[in-house]
Amino acid sequence: MISRDCFFIAIDNALICWDFKRHKQYQLSVEHAHRLISLIYDQSCSDSSDAVAEDLKRCKVMLDSPGGENDWGWDVLSRIFHIGTKDIVPENQPASEHEWAVQYLEHCNDVLSEASPVESSWGVGGGIQLPGFCAADKFDEVLARRATARAFHHLPISIAELGKILHHTLGFVEGRVLSNQQGGVEQFSKRRSSPSAGGLNATEGYVYVANVEGLEPGIYYYDPHRHQVHWRSQLAPKLGDLLSGQHFANDIPVGLFLTSRFDKLWWKYEHSRAYRMALIEVGHVAQTFQLAATAGGMSTWLTGALNESSIESLLKLETSDEQVIFFVGCGYSDGSAIPNCLKSLLK
Repeated sequence: MISRDCFFIAIDNALICWDFKRHKQYQLSVEHAHRLISLIYDQSCSDSSDAVAEDLKRCKVMLDSPGGENDWGWDVLSRIFHIGTKDIVPENQPASEHEWAVQYLEHCNDVLSEASPVESSWGVGGGIQLPGFCAADKFDEVLARRATARAFHHLPISIAELGKILHHTLGFVEGRVLSNQQGGVEQFSKRRSSPSAGGLNATEGYVYVANVEGLEPGIYYYDPHRHQVHWRSQLAPKLGDLLSGQHFANDIPVGLFLTSRFDKLWWKYEHSRAYRMALIEVGHVAQTFQLAATAGGMSTWLTGALNESSIESLLKLETSDEQVIFFVGCGYSDGSAIPNCLKSLLK
């Protein structure tokens, strides 16, 4: 059978096979293209002695047996994007802070060697001046302090502080429960402080605990209904190994792997457009986490550079119904956006 993890596109008078799961592309010869089409429409014509068919098998475009994957609830477009952008591990993933700093500095120099995009010209002349205001209340102060930090002190946070952040981020707001008369369904009647697509609360949180007073280091699931954490697994040796080699994050005392329950969204929204909403909802929750931690006197860091398959095994995710999307972390810091390993190179 033909792999479900391939799509085909015509570019520059050639047929390209794109294996989006393995991040590989093949340009098919006319002979390979014709043979592939015949196999798609008549799989009984497969011949193990056929050299062209063997080529397709070797590249895993053609499989001897169907894969054991669960069904994907939306159409194929969102699956191509999600699986195709998953587990994009750097070719030479950094094994230390120093290796990361060297690679990152090289990347920045490559980017800066090219002309930068031009700013929008809409802001030049003819605008209507808005009234100024004095940023004086506590929320203004929290917004002003919220910034991405990449250098954290090796200091613990208390379990009480963690509980408060988790409640603000994923817990349910007291008094905000939709009744049947308001269109509420009992299972999804509770509301968080962050907006949720269809009120389904499809975002889940798995707590990375490295240095929290009163909690053994490990990965925990946060249960927002009971305000409890449940043990999932031991920590990986280095957090950076899970985050594409970003080892400056290894000192972060606590973090949150945010996942999306696609099955909830599949249940209510059948079109792949809902996949966008899954990403947006996770973004809302991540911002709430950052504001809650900032209000508690901590600094925050966030990343989407994930080695998802390694993370999934730690979270004990076993089906495609739930997928890892994002990571946010917090801890005490001097607020530096430049990690120490990069500072030493820049000097």
